[in-house]
Amino acid sequence: MARVNATAGRDGFHDPAASEDDQAYRDVNRSNGPQGIPPPEAHDRSECVQSITIPLNDVPAWTPTKKLRVVIIGAGYSGMMMAQKLQHQHAEEMGKLLDFVIYEARSTVGGTWDANTYPGVRCDVPSAIYAFPFEPNPEWSHFFSTGGEIQDYFVRTVTKWKLDEHVQFNHRVAEARWVEDRARWRLEIEHDGKRFTDHADILISARGFLSTWRWPSIRGLHDFRGHKTHSADWDHSYDYSHKRIAVIGNGSSGIQILPELAKLEGAHVTSFQRGPTWVFSRHTPAKLVGSDDPSPNPEYREEDKERFRNPEELKQYRKKVQGGVNGAFKLFVKGSQYNKDSTEFARKQMAAKLDNDPDLCEKLIPQYELGCRRITPGSGYLEAFTQPNVHLTNSEIVEINADGIHTADGVFHPLDVIVCATGFDISQVPSFPVIGRDGVSLAEKWKDEPESYISLACPDVPNLFFFTGPNATVGHGSLIFSLDWSAEWMIQWLRKMAEEDIASIAPKQEVVDEFVRYGDQIHKTLAWTGGCRSWYKANRIDGRVTATFAGSAILYEKLVNGRIRPEDFEIRYRSTNRWRFLGNGFTQYELTEGNDLSYYVA
Repeated sequence: MARVNATAGRDGFHDPAASEDDQAYRDVNRSNGPQGIPPPEAHDRSECVQSITIPLNDVPAWTPTKKLRVVIIGAGYSGMMMAQKLQHQHAEEMGKLLDFVIYEARSTVGGTWDANTYPGVRCDVPSAIYAFPFEPNPEWSHFFSTGGEIQDYFVRTVTKWKLDEHVQFNHRVAEARWVEDRARWRLEIEHDGKRFTDHADILISARGFLSTWRWPSIRGLHDFRGHKTHSADWDHSYDYSHKRIAVIGNGSSGIQILPELAKLEGAHVTSFQRGPTWVFSRHTPAKLVGSDDPSPNPEYREEDKERFRNPEELKQYRKKVQGGVNGAFKLFVKGSQYNKDSTEFARKQMAAKLDNDPDLCEKLIPQYELGCRRITPGSGYLEAFTQPNVHLTNSEIVEINADGIHTADGVFHPLDVIVCATGFDISQVPSFPVIGRDGVSLAEKWKDEPESYISLACPDVPNLFFFTGPNATVGHGSLIFSLDWSAEWMIQWLRKMAEEDIASIAPKQEVVDEFVRYGDQIHKTLAWTGGCRSWYKANRIDGRVTATFAGSAILYEKLVNGRIRPEDFEIRYRSTNRWRFLGNGFTQYELTEGNDLSYYVA
């Protein structure tokens, strides 16, 4: 009920002319305190009220109490995408809210494209959509680019935008440990054989899922006396011609390496693989630019590049390519007509490339669902098996000795070279200790089934964001765009945490449990849960899909691009009163001379 000031006496509390009701109201106010605010002890929950009664924060609302320190691990596509957001796209705002550093273990930028230099290395995502969104490239030489060309583009872009200004090269994060009472990460960093400590309010893993390689676990591998190399650490000093070469593995790297080695003079190459994979290309990419080139990887003509140098023309071409890729998600639906038609097309195309040789077709054309493993165009791969110097065995490797490989069918294969095209550790388990809240080890938490909050965060591990964590968009669409969306999601949280005085955030365990369980139901409808052994399922035939997002790239964009769901998180504040960020009741906007103070009037 409103009270009329005119009835109050000069002392503000007693007036003989006031009604009894008015006087009673003011008597109560007197007991509340000189400003009419009840003291904490007057509340029936006094202990709680005392804890949340804090002094006025005499600054405009949403004024940060501190600058956040952000540490980013990795200077590949993810790390440089985030750097561009912080240094350019959101520079004015983020510059006031945080400082950041990027630790990169290698001596240059590029990540996987700096590391992978094996013969034939090429991206199986169309070049037009494998570029930074802020730096489209009209100069790609082919529809699918080589690793060297991608790395050149990458370095050129980083240099142009000065994205390496905050990068500390040859710095490896050796340990990350959450300090609860400080609400920050304590990091151990190795550089030049020495170790030092750093701290971060927010830690961002931009290491990617193709960053850690290991030798395969094959008995006797290191007893081999010949030359041994790994696709992720290729030895370019060795002469592979006139050698008996084993290529172990038939993922993307093995499919690209084998035909290149087979071209070498005097080389005899044997492919060791546990099972076949789908290698085909349904479309004729040159049609997108009005050319009749039948190649699955056509070269861009000079007239194409000239047209692409017009930004609008390049945008429309990129949209056409990306739209086609996104539309093809229907391929991954089990039992769909699209999948059935594509499977029939793939079988015929693969058989033709194998000269319809019945033995090769039986060994190299899969029986499992199309799309269960990553589909690759694999130019020249199938054709190589029709050559007399290329051999194939599906028999399991039993052991390796000093001179070659023993397989389960009793055959011994004498060798000069073993190439391990066995890819990367895709377990998602970090290569260094990451210890979260209450001593929770991320390696222990993820040792059996890595589970995340939409690939971006994990329960019990506060203030740690991931690019391409478990169940990311790595099986469909364009990974580069999803990195952009993920970065925008992180920007939203960085803004909220800085402006609302938030100490820590971590997704609730029950939210992640529900997300993963529902995602599993979607995955049951998709080819990724088919009857193949795949890195999407942690190299298992059965089991959960742990690598790919349960849905289309369009769905992922709608879910994460600049959108956060705070209700899914446990949020802890620096103050005992979460509303402290309201400050003194004013906003900086209205205190700035010249701003429109009626902006909301339509």
